[in-house]
Parts: sequence; structure tokens; C-alpha cells
Amino acid sequence: VPNVKEATISASTKKDVLGGTMEEADSCTIAGVKPEYTSVSNLSVYIGEFITEEDEAGKARVCVLGYNLALSMFDSIMDAYDSSITIDDVSFTVNGVLQPMGTVSSGISPDDAVYVPYSTAGKYFFGRDVSPVIAVVANSIGQVEQMTEHVEILLSENYPGATFTISDAGSKMEAALQSSRTLSSLLMAVAIIVFVVGGIGIMNVLFVSIKERTREIGVLKALGMSRKDVMLEFLLEAVVIAVVGGGLGNLLSTGIIPLARQLGTRMEPIAWGYLLAFFFAVGTGTLFGFYPAYKASRLIPVEALNQE
Repeated sequence: VPNVKEATISASTKKDVLGGTMEEADSCTIAGVKPEYTSVSNLSVYIGEFITEEDEAGKARVCVLGYNLALSMFDSIMDAYDSSITIDDVSFTVNGVLQPMGTVSSGISPDDAVYVPYSTAGKYFFGRDVSPVIAVVANSIGQVEQMTEHVEILLSENYPGATFTISDAGSKMEAALQSSRTLSSLLMAVAIIVFVVGGIGIMNVLFVSIKERTREIGVLKALGMSRKDVMLEFLLEAVVIAVVGGGLGNLLSTGIIPLARQLGTRMEPIAWGYLLAFFFAVGTGTLFGFYPAYKASRLIPVEALNQE
């Protein structure tokens, strides 16, 4: 296929791994990879070396551990290097440990995986139902679409009875961005609903308060209180309600975060998020409290004093 810069094949499965300070075996991802997998997936080795051509050719029983997995199995990264572990009761030598990376596009989390030569994995771990993944890197972004078409034609011609799926990182990124935009739109709609419902609630509370204190307002205005002072008094009440509501809302959100994490949703509290929510609440109270305060300031003293 033209315009191919790099290409590699890999496959993964789950097997029991035991080694280091572990008292019992734990199920881990075992990835069978080629030496060029590091450059295609942007992985870096923290200590030791990755799978080599000699390892692949000789079906060597060597492995490379993810950073988090190495720490969980041994007391330190140095202890993990050049030690022995067992994978599905087969002994392997740890040739290296990867830098902490996070999840990559292939779906394998390198921090928690064990990497072995592809030929070795085929010999010891993979059955006939394994589904390998071929990762291909184009020379440039503009050549991805054409290269993808060539890859699809080549696979169809060589494996007419096979079922395969072709996707590119750009499509995944665009799908992720579209999901993010959809989520942002939904959150904006929720914010608007909260703004309207919360504002109407504050407005109703103030109207009820004004109704119950009409005679009080009449007395204040009869004693010389200006319209501005009356309006500021009720507007201040609306702001106080909003401040209390905003503070309670922030406290409630802080309490919900651990529950959301238990359900598998990642949430990270940040300071400006709390400030934005608080000032949004204060702004809502000020805006919707203005009209009731204005109506209170326009009451005529004689009529207000005669109010039953």
C-alpha cells in the first residue's frame, strides 16, 4: 500500500498474571505486539527495552510491564526490571517497564498491560478466535483517506471471506468532538431551564413577601423612606436568597462527586466551576428579584396602609 509510513499488528487477551509481591494471580491484559508497536502507539520505555526483532523471531518468553502494573506487582520499578513473572503458568522475564501513558486509541491501557512478542503470544495464549488489530500510519494527514481505501481493497482481495472494520483516528476524534458538542448543548439547555425555574421561584417568594408586608411598606414610605430604599431592601432579600441557594448548590455538588465516581463517571472539581455556579445563582436572583422590588417601591402609601 502506498503512502504508508509505519504499520504493525497486535492482539490482546486476558490471562492470570502472578509475580513480585502478589499473593495470588490477577487477571491482566496480555498484548502480543511487534517491535514497531512503540512508535505507532507513541509508547516510551521507562527502564530496560521493548520487544526486539530477536525476541519476535525466537518466540522469546520476555515481557514488558505497564507502569501501574509494575508498581502493583513489585515494591519499585527497579525491582520489576529483570525479574520473573508467570503468565497463565508460563514463566516470563521482565525486559522493561513503560513510562506512564494513559489510555491509547487501540483501547489497551498501557499502564496496566503486559506486552509480549506477537509470535510468543500466538504460541502460548491466542486461540483460533483471536481478532488482531493492524495499525497503519500514513506519511501525511492528507493521504489518510486514499491510504484507507487502498488498505480496504487489499484486505478484501486477500481475505474475501473475512470480516474486518476500518477506522481512522480522525473519525474517532470527530465523533468525540460531536459527542462533546451534543453534551454541551444539553448542559446549556439544562442551565436555561434552571435559570428560568429558579428565577420564577425567587420572584414568587418575593411577591408573597411583598403581599404579606404591604402595610409595613406603607408605614416605611409614610415615614419618608424613598422608592429607591424600598427597592434596594427587597432586591437585597432576593440576592441573599440567591447567595444561600448558590452556596447550598455548591455543597450539594461536592457531595454528589464521590457518588458519581462510584458509578463510573469521572468528575474533577475545579475552583472556577464553583465560582461560575455561585455567580450564576447570584445573577439569577438579582435579575428576577428586580421586578418584584420595583413593584414594591411603586406602592402608594395610603393604599398600602389600607391593605387588609
